[in-house]
Amino acid sequence: MNSILPLNNLPVNYSPALSNPKLNPNKPYTISMKSVDSIQKIGRAADPEIIPAKMLLSLLKSGLNDDAKIDEKLFQGRTKEDWIRLNNLAIDNAVAPTVFNGLEKNPNIKVPEEVAANLKESKEYAKKYHGLQEKLLGEFSDFTKSKGIDTVQMKGIGFSMNYPDPTARFGGDIDIYNFKHGTNPSDPKNNMSLMTDKIAEKSGIEVALDHGPKHSEIKYKGMPIENHRNFLNIEIGPLHKKMNSYLLKHLNPVQETLPHGTKILVPSKEFNNVFISFHAMQHFVGAGINFHHLADWAVQVKKHGLTIPEEAKGTKFEEFMYAFTNLANKHLGTNVKVPENKKLENEIFDKMLHPERSNDLGVPTPKSKNPVSMVVYKYKKIAANTARYNQYWGTDKTVTQACFDSLIRHFKKPKTFLDVFTKLK
Repeated sequence: MNSILPLNNLPVNYSPALSNPKLNPNKPYTISMKSVDSIQKIGRAADPEIIPAKMLLSLLKSGLNDDAKIDEKLFQGRTKEDWIRLNNLAIDNAVAPTVFNGLEKNPNIKVPEEVAANLKESKEYAKKYHGLQEKLLGEFSDFTKSKGIDTVQMKGIGFSMNYPDPTARFGGDIDIYNFKHGTNPSDPKNNMSLMTDKIAEKSGIEVALDHGPKHSEIKYKGMPIENHRNFLNIEIGPLHKKMNSYLLKHLNPVQETLPHGTKILVPSKEFNNVFISFHAMQHFVGAGINFHHLADWAVQVKKHGLTIPEEAKGTKFEEFMYAFTNLANKHLGTNVKVPENKKLENEIFDKMLHPERSNDLGVPTPKSKNPVSMVVYKYKKIAANTARYNQYWGTDKTVTQACFDSLIRHFKKPKTFLDVFTKLK
Protein backbone atom coordinates (compact mmCIF):
# COMPACT_ATOMS: atom_id res chain seq x y z
CA MET A 1 0.00 0.00 0.00
CA ASN A 2 1.18 3.54 -0.69
CA SER A 3 -0.42 6.66 0.71
CA ILE A 4 -0.68 10.09 -0.82
CA LEU A 5 1.62 12.35 1.12
CA PRO A 6 -0.34 13.97 3.94
CA LEU A 7 -0.16 17.72 4.34
CA ASN A 8 1.68 17.41 7.63
CA ASN A 9 4.58 15.87 5.66
CA LEU A 10 5.25 19.14 3.87
CA PRO A 11 8.83 20.46 4.00
CA VAL A 12 9.42 22.34 7.24
CA ASN A 13 9.46 25.74 5.51
CA TYR A 14 5.90 25.15 4.33
CA SER A 15 4.49 23.41 7.36
CA PRO A 16 4.78 25.38 10.59
CA ALA A 17 2.58 24.38 13.51
CA LEU A 18 -0.82 25.75 12.69
CA SER A 19 -3.99 26.54 14.56
CA ASN A 20 -7.56 26.36 13.26
CA PRO A 21 -8.96 29.91 13.23
CA LYS A 22 -12.49 28.53 13.77
CA LEU A 23 -11.44 26.80 16.97
CA ASN A 24 -9.37 27.60 20.04
CA PRO A 25 -6.25 29.39 18.67
CA ASN A 26 -4.04 27.21 20.88
CA LYS A 27 -5.57 23.93 19.72
CA PRO A 28 -3.51 22.16 17.01
CA TYR A 29 -5.10 22.07 13.58
CA THR A 30 -5.23 18.54 12.16
CA ILE A 31 -6.42 17.27 8.83
CA SER A 32 -7.35 13.76 7.70
CA MET A 33 -6.01 12.64 4.35
CA LYS A 34 -7.16 9.88 2.04
CA SER A 35 -4.97 6.92 1.05
CA VAL A 36 -4.58 5.09 -2.22
CA ASP A 37 -4.45 1.30 -1.84
CA SER A 38 -3.25 -1.60 -3.96
CA ILE A 39 -0.42 0.01 -5.88
CA GLN A 40 3.29 -0.62 -5.77
CA LYS A 41 5.51 1.45 -3.53
CA ILE A 42 6.52 4.56 -5.44
CA GLY A 43 9.82 6.38 -5.22
CA ARG A 44 9.02 10.05 -4.82
CA ALA A 45 11.83 11.62 -6.83
CA ALA A 46 13.19 9.32 -9.56
CA ASP A 47 13.27 9.69 -13.34
CA PRO A 48 9.62 8.56 -13.63
CA GLU A 49 8.77 11.96 -12.09
CA ILE A 50 9.30 13.68 -15.46
CA ILE A 51 5.85 12.96 -16.92
CA PRO A 52 4.02 13.77 -13.64
CA ALA A 53 6.04 17.01 -13.45
CA LYS A 54 4.89 17.98 -16.95
CA MET A 55 1.32 17.20 -15.93
CA LEU A 56 1.74 19.28 -12.78
CA LEU A 57 3.21 22.26 -14.63
CA SER A 58 0.41 22.13 -17.20
CA LEU A 59 -2.23 22.26 -14.45
CA LEU A 60 -0.26 24.89 -12.53
CA LYS A 61 -0.11 27.03 -15.66
CA SER A 62 -3.87 26.70 -16.06
CA GLY A 63 -4.41 27.57 -12.40
CA LEU A 64 -2.32 30.73 -12.78
CA ASN A 65 -3.74 31.93 -16.11
CA ASP A 66 -7.37 32.25 -17.13
CA ASP A 67 -6.47 32.10 -20.81
CA ALA A 68 -4.04 29.16 -20.66
CA LYS A 69 -4.85 26.28 -22.97
CA ILE A 70 -4.03 22.81 -21.68
CA ASP A 71 -2.84 19.87 -23.79
CA GLU A 72 -5.36 17.21 -22.83
CA LYS A 73 -3.35 14.55 -24.71
CA LEU A 74 -0.69 14.83 -22.00
CA PHE A 75 -3.20 13.37 -19.53
CA GLN A 76 -4.58 10.59 -21.68
CA GLY A 77 -3.72 7.05 -20.58
CA ARG A 78 -1.92 8.15 -17.43
CA THR A 79 -1.80 5.60 -14.65
CA LYS A 80 -2.86 6.05 -11.06
CA GLU A 81 0.86 5.91 -10.24
CA ASP A 82 1.47 8.96 -12.46
CA TRP A 83 -1.28 10.83 -10.64
CA ILE A 84 0.09 9.83 -7.23
CA ARG A 85 3.48 11.18 -8.27
CA LEU A 86 1.86 14.40 -9.46
CA ASN A 87 0.04 14.77 -6.15
CA ASN A 88 3.19 14.18 -4.12
CA LEU A 89 5.18 16.64 -6.23
CA ALA A 90 2.41 19.21 -5.81
CA ILE A 91 2.47 18.84 -2.03
CA ASP A 92 6.28 18.76 -1.82
CA ASN A 93 6.39 21.98 -3.87
CA ALA A 94 3.52 23.68 -2.00
CA VAL A 95 1.50 24.25 -5.20
CA ALA A 96 -1.27 21.67 -4.72
CA PRO A 97 -4.08 24.26 -4.25
CA THR A 98 -3.28 26.04 -7.53
CA VAL A 99 -2.89 22.68 -9.30
CA PHE A 100 -6.39 21.80 -8.09
CA ASN A 101 -7.65 25.10 -9.51
CA GLY A 102 -6.18 24.00 -12.85
CA LEU A 103 -8.06 20.71 -12.60
CA GLU A 104 -11.32 22.51 -11.93
CA LYS A 105 -10.85 24.57 -15.10
CA ASN A 106 -10.41 21.39 -17.14
CA PRO A 107 -13.27 18.99 -16.34
CA ASN A 108 -12.45 16.75 -19.31
CA ILE A 109 -9.28 15.55 -17.59
CA LYS A 110 -9.95 12.31 -15.75
CA VAL A 111 -8.18 12.14 -12.41
CA PRO A 112 -8.39 9.33 -9.83
CA GLU A 113 -11.03 10.19 -7.26
CA GLU A 114 -8.63 9.81 -4.34
CA VAL A 115 -6.11 12.22 -5.86
CA ALA A 116 -8.77 14.80 -6.70
CA ALA A 117 -10.12 14.57 -3.14
CA ASN A 118 -6.65 15.02 -1.68
CA LEU A 119 -5.83 18.02 -3.85
CA LYS A 120 -9.18 19.58 -2.96
CA GLU A 121 -8.51 19.08 0.71
CA SER A 122 -5.10 20.68 0.35
CA LYS A 123 -6.80 23.73 -1.17
CA GLU A 124 -9.23 23.93 1.76
CA TYR A 125 -6.29 23.61 4.15
CA ALA A 126 -4.41 26.41 2.37
CA LYS A 127 -7.48 28.66 2.50
CA LYS A 128 -7.83 28.18 6.27
CA TYR A 129 -4.12 28.76 6.74
CA HIS A 130 -4.26 31.92 4.62
CA GLY A 131 -7.11 33.20 6.79
CA LEU A 132 -5.17 32.38 9.94
CA GLN A 133 -2.10 34.21 8.67
CA GLU A 134 -4.21 37.25 7.79
CA LYS A 135 -5.70 37.30 11.28
CA LEU A 136 -2.37 36.95 13.09
CA LEU A 137 -0.48 39.34 10.80
CA GLY A 138 -3.21 41.94 11.29
CA GLU A 139 -2.97 41.56 15.07
CA PHE A 140 0.83 41.76 15.06
CA SER A 141 0.84 44.81 12.76
CA ASP A 142 -1.62 46.54 15.11
CA PHE A 143 0.65 45.61 18.02
CA THR A 144 3.75 47.20 16.43
CA LYS A 145 1.73 50.20 15.27
CA SER A 146 0.68 50.85 18.87
CA LYS A 147 4.40 51.14 19.66
CA GLY A 148 5.12 53.62 16.87
CA ILE A 149 6.48 51.00 14.47
CA ASP A 150 5.26 50.19 10.95
CA THR A 151 5.48 46.58 9.75
CA VAL A 152 6.04 45.67 6.09
CA GLN A 153 5.20 42.08 5.07
CA MET A 154 7.39 40.52 2.35
CA LYS A 155 6.66 37.62 -0.02
CA GLY A 156 4.09 35.26 1.47
CA ILE A 157 0.57 36.40 2.18
CA GLY A 158 1.11 39.94 0.91
CA PHE A 159 2.55 38.74 -2.39
CA SER A 160 -0.30 36.22 -2.71
CA MET A 161 -2.60 39.10 -3.66
CA ASN A 162 -0.89 39.08 -7.07
CA TYR A 163 -2.22 35.56 -7.67
CA PRO A 164 -5.58 35.05 -9.42
CA ASP A 165 -6.64 33.06 -6.32
CA PRO A 166 -4.65 34.49 -3.38
CA THR A 167 -5.74 31.89 -0.83
CA ALA A 168 -4.38 29.10 -3.04
CA ARG A 169 -0.87 30.51 -2.71
CA PHE A 170 0.36 28.40 0.21
CA GLY A 171 2.91 30.15 2.43
CA GLY A 172 5.01 29.08 5.38
CA ASP A 173 6.17 31.64 7.89
CA ILE A 174 5.62 35.39 7.73
CA ASP A 175 8.53 37.67 6.72
CA ILE A 176 8.47 41.24 8.02
CA TYR A 177 10.60 44.40 8.09
CA ASN A 178 9.96 47.10 10.69
CA PHE A 179 10.72 50.82 10.61
CA LYS A 180 9.90 53.82 12.76
CA HIS A 181 6.50 55.28 11.92
CA GLY A 182 6.59 58.55 10.00
CA THR A 183 10.19 58.10 8.82
CA ASN A 184 11.92 57.08 5.60
CA PRO A 185 12.04 53.25 5.56
CA SER A 186 15.02 53.35 3.17
CA ASP A 187 17.23 54.93 5.82
CA PRO A 188 18.95 52.15 7.82
CA LYS A 189 18.84 54.18 11.02
CA ASN A 190 15.04 53.87 11.00
CA ASN A 191 15.19 50.05 11.10
CA MET A 192 13.23 48.96 14.19
CA SER A 193 13.88 45.22 13.98
CA LEU A 194 15.81 44.99 17.26
CA MET A 195 13.29 47.22 19.01
CA THR A 196 10.46 45.00 17.77
CA ASP A 197 12.20 41.97 19.29
CA LYS A 198 12.49 43.78 22.62
CA ILE A 199 8.89 44.96 22.83
CA ALA A 200 7.67 41.51 21.75
CA GLU A 201 9.68 39.85 24.53
CA LYS A 202 8.41 42.35 27.09
CA SER A 203 4.88 41.46 26.03
CA GLY A 204 5.51 37.76 26.65
CA ILE A 205 5.91 36.79 22.99
CA GLU A 206 8.56 34.15 22.27
CA VAL A 207 11.60 35.51 20.39
CA ALA A 208 14.51 33.39 19.10
CA LEU A 209 17.76 35.19 18.28
CA ASP A 210 19.75 32.19 17.03
CA HIS A 211 18.66 32.31 13.38
CA GLY A 212 21.70 34.20 12.11
CA PRO A 213 22.35 37.89 11.48
CA LYS A 214 19.65 38.33 8.83
CA HIS A 215 16.61 37.93 11.09
CA SER A 216 15.22 36.78 14.40
CA GLU A 217 12.14 34.58 14.73
CA ILE A 218 9.09 35.70 16.66
CA LYS A 219 6.49 33.08 17.54
CA TYR A 220 3.17 34.88 17.69
CA LYS A 221 0.37 32.54 18.81
CA GLY A 222 2.29 29.65 17.27
CA MET A 223 2.93 31.38 13.93
CA PRO A 224 6.63 31.85 13.04
CA ILE A 225 7.44 35.41 11.98
CA GLU A 226 10.88 36.19 10.55
CA ASN A 227 11.78 39.68 11.74
CA HIS A 228 14.41 40.96 9.28
CA ARG A 229 17.39 43.12 10.07
CA ASN A 230 18.47 42.69 6.42
CA PHE A 231 16.69 41.29 3.38
CA LEU A 232 19.59 39.11 2.25
CA ASN A 233 22.51 37.28 3.86
CA ILE A 234 24.92 40.19 3.44
CA GLU A 235 27.74 38.30 5.16
CA ILE A 236 28.03 36.01 2.11
CA GLY A 237 29.64 38.59 -0.15
CA PRO A 238 29.58 41.83 -2.19
CA LEU A 239 26.65 40.84 -4.45
CA HIS A 240 24.40 40.22 -1.46
CA LYS A 241 25.41 43.55 0.07
CA LYS A 242 24.84 45.41 -3.20
CA MET A 243 21.40 43.88 -3.80
CA ASN A 244 20.42 44.31 -0.14
CA SER A 245 21.14 48.04 -0.49
CA TYR A 246 19.02 48.07 -3.66
CA LEU A 247 16.14 46.40 -1.81
CA LEU A 248 16.31 48.88 1.05
CA LYS A 249 16.34 51.80 -1.40
CA HIS A 250 13.32 50.43 -3.30
CA LEU A 251 11.26 49.13 -0.38
CA ASN A 252 8.72 51.96 -0.86
CA PRO A 253 5.89 50.21 1.03
CA VAL A 254 2.31 50.51 -0.19
CA GLN A 255 -0.97 49.43 1.40
CA GLU A 256 -2.54 46.10 0.45
CA THR A 257 -5.96 44.78 1.48
CA LEU A 258 -6.15 41.05 2.23
CA PRO A 259 -9.21 38.88 1.43
CA HIS A 260 -10.93 39.46 4.79
CA GLY A 261 -10.31 43.22 4.75
CA THR A 262 -7.07 43.41 6.78
CA LYS A 263 -4.88 46.26 5.59
CA ILE A 264 -1.13 45.69 5.61
CA LEU A 265 1.99 47.24 4.13
CA VAL A 266 3.81 45.41 1.32
CA PRO A 267 6.93 46.30 -0.72
CA SER A 268 6.98 47.90 -4.17
CA LYS A 269 7.00 45.94 -7.44
CA GLU A 270 10.64 47.00 -7.92
CA PHE A 271 11.49 45.41 -4.58
CA ASN A 272 9.68 42.18 -5.49
CA ASN A 273 11.41 42.03 -8.88
CA VAL A 274 14.71 41.50 -7.05
CA PHE A 275 13.58 39.92 -3.80
CA ILE A 276 11.51 37.10 -5.36
CA SER A 277 14.19 36.18 -7.90
CA PHE A 278 17.18 36.54 -5.55
CA HIS A 279 15.38 34.45 -2.94
CA ALA A 280 14.86 31.74 -5.58
CA MET A 281 18.51 31.93 -6.61
CA GLN A 282 19.62 31.49 -3.01
CA HIS A 283 17.56 28.29 -2.91
CA PHE A 284 19.08 27.18 -6.23
CA VAL A 285 22.66 27.73 -5.09
CA GLY A 286 22.00 26.37 -1.61
CA ALA A 287 19.32 24.16 -0.12
CA GLY A 288 17.09 23.58 -3.13
CA ILE A 289 14.64 25.36 -5.40
CA ASN A 290 11.14 24.20 -6.33
CA PHE A 291 8.05 24.91 -8.47
CA HIS A 292 6.65 27.16 -5.73
CA HIS A 293 9.47 29.64 -6.42
CA LEU A 294 8.86 29.44 -10.18
CA ALA A 295 5.15 30.10 -9.70
CA ASP A 296 5.91 33.24 -7.67
CA TRP A 297 8.28 34.46 -10.36
CA ALA A 298 5.78 33.78 -13.14
CA VAL A 299 3.14 35.79 -11.29
CA GLN A 300 5.58 38.67 -10.73
CA VAL A 301 6.81 38.75 -14.33
CA LYS A 302 3.35 38.43 -15.86
CA LYS A 303 2.00 41.35 -13.84
CA HIS A 304 4.99 43.69 -13.82
CA GLY A 305 7.38 42.54 -16.54
CA LEU A 306 11.13 42.09 -16.05
CA THR A 307 13.61 44.80 -15.17
CA ILE A 308 17.30 44.06 -14.65
CA PRO A 309 18.73 46.55 -12.11
CA GLU A 310 22.07 48.15 -12.97
CA GLU A 311 23.45 46.59 -9.79
CA ALA A 312 22.74 43.09 -11.17
CA LYS A 313 24.14 43.53 -14.68
CA GLY A 314 27.16 41.44 -15.51
CA THR A 315 26.56 39.08 -12.58
CA LYS A 316 25.37 35.50 -12.22
CA PHE A 317 22.20 36.98 -10.74
CA GLU A 318 21.39 38.57 -14.09
CA GLU A 319 21.95 35.19 -15.79
CA PHE A 320 19.68 33.52 -13.25
CA MET A 321 16.91 36.08 -13.78
CA TYR A 322 16.99 35.37 -17.52
CA ALA A 323 17.06 31.59 -17.08
CA PHE A 324 14.27 31.64 -14.50
CA THR A 325 12.18 33.84 -16.79
CA ASN A 326 12.69 31.43 -19.69
CA LEU A 327 11.49 28.56 -17.48
CA ALA A 328 8.40 30.61 -16.60
CA ASN A 329 7.88 31.30 -20.32
CA LYS A 330 8.19 27.64 -21.18
CA HIS A 331 6.08 26.16 -18.40
CA LEU A 332 3.83 28.77 -16.77
CA GLY A 333 2.51 31.09 -19.44
CA THR A 334 4.68 34.19 -19.26
CA ASN A 335 5.96 35.81 -22.45
CA VAL A 336 9.09 37.88 -21.87
CA LYS A 337 11.91 37.67 -24.39
CA VAL A 338 15.27 37.22 -22.69
CA PRO A 339 18.62 35.61 -23.64
CA GLU A 340 18.69 31.83 -23.41
CA ASN A 341 21.08 29.74 -21.33
CA LYS A 342 19.98 26.15 -21.80
CA LYS A 343 22.65 24.76 -19.50
CA LEU A 344 21.59 26.93 -16.57
CA GLU A 345 17.88 26.46 -17.31
CA ASN A 346 18.34 22.69 -17.31
CA GLU A 347 20.32 22.78 -14.07
CA ILE A 348 17.60 24.83 -12.36
CA PHE A 349 14.84 22.55 -13.64
CA ASP A 350 16.75 19.43 -12.60
CA LYS A 351 17.10 20.76 -9.06
CA MET A 352 13.38 21.52 -8.95
CA LEU A 353 12.55 18.03 -10.18
CA HIS A 354 15.06 16.24 -7.95
CA PRO A 355 15.26 18.03 -4.58
CA GLU A 356 16.93 15.00 -3.02
CA ARG A 357 20.04 15.83 -5.08
CA SER A 358 20.20 19.44 -3.94
CA ASN A 359 22.89 18.88 -1.35
CA ASP A 360 25.02 16.12 -2.87
CA LEU A 361 27.16 18.60 -4.91
CA GLY A 362 28.60 15.67 -6.86
CA VAL A 363 30.29 14.25 -3.76
CA PRO A 364 29.57 10.51 -3.41
CA THR A 365 28.35 9.21 -0.07
CA PRO A 366 31.16 7.35 1.76
CA LYS A 367 30.91 3.56 1.67
CA SER A 368 32.13 3.40 5.26
CA LYS A 369 30.85 5.56 8.10
CA ASN A 370 34.02 5.38 10.17
CA PRO A 371 35.17 8.75 11.57
CA VAL A 372 37.99 9.23 9.04
CA SER A 373 35.70 8.59 6.06
CA MET A 374 33.12 10.97 7.48
CA VAL A 375 35.66 13.78 7.96
CA VAL A 376 37.02 13.31 4.43
CA TYR A 377 33.45 13.36 3.09
CA LYS A 378 32.65 16.57 5.01
CA TYR A 379 35.84 18.20 3.70
CA LYS A 380 34.92 17.34 0.10
CA LYS A 381 31.40 18.71 0.65
CA ILE A 382 32.80 21.97 2.04
CA ALA A 383 35.20 22.24 -0.92
CA ALA A 384 32.42 21.62 -3.46
CA ASN A 385 30.06 24.03 -1.73
CA THR A 386 32.75 26.73 -1.55
CA ALA A 387 33.43 26.37 -5.26
CA ARG A 388 29.70 26.69 -5.99
CA TYR A 389 29.38 29.81 -3.85
CA ASN A 390 32.42 31.37 -5.54
CA GLN A 391 30.96 30.53 -8.96
CA TYR A 392 27.52 32.01 -8.41
CA TRP A 393 28.05 34.73 -5.84
CA GLY A 394 31.36 36.04 -7.13
CA THR A 395 33.10 35.43 -3.82
CA ASP A 396 36.74 34.32 -3.47
CA LYS A 397 36.63 32.31 -0.26
CA THR A 398 39.19 29.53 0.13
CA VAL A 399 38.40 26.03 1.36
CA THR A 400 40.59 26.72 4.40
CA GLN A 401 38.46 29.75 5.27
CA ALA A 402 35.28 27.73 4.80
CA CYS A 403 36.57 24.95 7.09
CA PHE A 404 37.53 27.54 9.71
CA ASP A 405 34.04 29.07 9.52
CA SER A 406 32.56 25.59 10.01
CA LEU A 407 34.71 25.06 13.10
CA ILE A 408 33.57 28.38 14.54
CA ARG A 409 29.93 27.34 14.10
CA HIS A 410 30.66 24.09 15.91
CA PHE A 411 32.41 25.96 18.74
CA LYS A 412 29.27 28.04 19.18
CA LYS A 413 27.25 24.80 19.43
CA PRO A 414 29.65 22.24 20.99
CA LYS A 415 27.07 19.47 20.95
CA THR A 416 27.29 19.41 17.14
CA PHE A 417 30.98 18.39 17.10
CA LEU A 418 30.02 14.73 17.32
CA ASP A 419 27.93 15.13 14.16
CA VAL A 420 31.11 15.78 12.16
CA PHE A 421 32.18 12.19 12.75
CA THR A 422 28.81 10.44 12.80
CA LYS A 423 26.28 12.18 10.51
CA LEU A 424 26.24 12.74 6.77
CA LYS A 425 24.58 16.16 7.10
